[in-house]
Formats: sequence, C-alpha cells, structure tokens
Amino acid sequence: MNAPLPFFSNERTRPHGIGGTDIGAVLGLSPYKTALELWADLVDDEGPSFRDQLHLRFGQHNESFIAREFERATGLQTCEHQGTLFHREHGFMFGHVDRFLVRHLGELPVVDGVVVTDALLECKTASAFARQDWGTPGTDEVPPLYLVQCAWYLAITGCERADVAVLLGNSDFRIYQVTRDLELESLLISHAKQFWFDHVLAKVPPAPSSARDASILFPKEDPGKSLEANELLIEVIKDYEDKSRQAQGLSDECERLKTEILSYMGHAEKLTHAGKTIATWKCAKNSQRIDTKSLAAAHPDIARAHTSKVLGSRRFLLKGAV
Repeated sequence: MNAPLPFFSNERTRPHGIGGTDIGAVLGLSPYKTALELWADLVDDEGPSFRDQLHLRFGQHNESFIAREFERATGLQTCEHQGTLFHREHGFMFGHVDRFLVRHLGELPVVDGVVVTDALLECKTASAFARQDWGTPGTDEVPPLYLVQCAWYLAITGCERADVAVLLGNSDFRIYQVTRDLELESLLISHAKQFWFDHVLAKVPPAPSSARDASILFPKEDPGKSLEANELLIEVIKDYEDKSRQAQGLSDECERLKTEILSYMGHAEKLTHAGKTIATWKCAKNSQRIDTKSLAAAHPDIARAHTSKVLGSRRFLLKGAV
C-alpha cells in the first residue's frame, strides 16, 4: 500500500488519486465518464489531468454566484478554500471542496492542515429538464452522483454536514442538506480501495461497460487473428441481432412519424397548440469549412506539411446470421 499523502496541499491541482468527481465514475453513476475511462486516465503515462469539459467550466463560473445566493437565503457565511484535501488514512482519496461554512466572516475553515468547521457547501447548476432528478428542498434527495460526492467530501474532511445549493434552469434556486452517513462512507471507501489497488495500481482494467469502453481497451485489431465463438457467445450474437431488428423497426417508425410532422409544418418555423410552441424546425447557422481536397490540389506542399495520420476506429460488423 502507498504511504498516506499529506492531509492538505496549498495547490489546487489534480493529484494522482480518486477525487470527489471521480467516485461517481467508479460506481457507474457518472454520465460524463465510465470507470474504464477513469482508469485509462489514471494509468496514462503522462499522468492524470483535469478534462477540459464545458459543463465543468460552466459550473466553476457560476460557483461564486450560487454561494452568494446561499448566504443571502440562509444568513450563513461561507469561505472558499483553494487547497486540495486528502483523507488522513487513505492517501489516494482527495477532494476540492467548493466552500466551507464558517461562523464569522474571515474565519479560516482549515488550520494547520485540519478542517475545523463541521459543514461544507457544494454549488451546482442543472438544466430545467433535470428538475425531476431533485427532490424536496431541505432534504438529501439530490441526484445519486452528487450524493456520493458529498459523502466522499464528508469522509475526507470529517465534517458532519454538506449543504448543496443548486440553480435549476437559471430560475429555480434550491438548498439541500446531506448529513454524514458512516455506513455509506464505508461502502464508498471499500469500492474506491478495490478500484485503486486492484485496477489502477495493478494496471488491470475494469470490465467495459459500453461499446466505447471496448474501443478504448482494444483500439487496434491484430491482423490475421481469428477466434472461434463459443455457444454462449452465439446466443449473445443472436440476441444482439434480434434487438437490432427491433431497434431498426422503431427507428423506421420514428422516421415515418417525424416525416409526417415535418410535411405538415412545410415552411413554417414553429408548430403551436393552445397558444404554446410545441415544436420548431429551424436552419442551423451557416458555417465555413476548409475544402481539404482543393487545398491539397492547389498547395500540395502546405497540405503535406500539416497532414498527420490518425488511428482509425474499429468498426464492428456482423457477417450473416448464425
């Protein structure tokens, strides 16, 4: 086992470990990353790094506003903390907490590397279409991805409570409260330890959970290599063919229904009913693209100098019924 990392670091950088936004991927709860994608990032020779994702940048941009709204709604004080926090016993567990709750303005939530307050704040934004994922304000009925993130931070900091402030659809502000649950905490740590030691440190990938995972795990074919399918796989292929036919039938029916709607709309931009817009059919904005074939023909030297090979993705095809 690795020696525990320091409990506190002044640098808000991504350490080599499992963070609060990663535990959801480990458990299969994240819509942004699978466990195998996380594993691939962590075992990369270049080391782990924060992904440049729009939803993350948008959340960070709105964090200060949401924190101020929380203060206005509750009368409580919050304090930003830039440093990385680590679990005292399990050094691979780290987190970047949005805010800590403090009693007085200017009070420090972390002293000599130890968290001295008992509550933290997580600031979230979500689409109005995700409103059904959030329960009654004041409860802990938050999406599972955020619930385990809060539990992760409570385990690292030793705080007893995590308030979650969320802005839904830019107009619906809510506050939830997650209290420390040692049973959940133990379960998360158990799964995280298994993932860290059995997969990351051992460099053994977890089982793929999607076709994309399989493509990441096996990006290139072995030319000339052939495998004999066993009877269990034959049944899987038959089931795949059957489900594919059903999906194609549904896709064809959806296309027929969509065509009927579009034919009714004609040149109309909007479709309304009872005073409400129920559908739109608009042109996308014009865009400009480089004609690579014309460029190569007119300036072959320039095109050659700026051309690089890209590994082609593997394409799966069934070659007839089994």
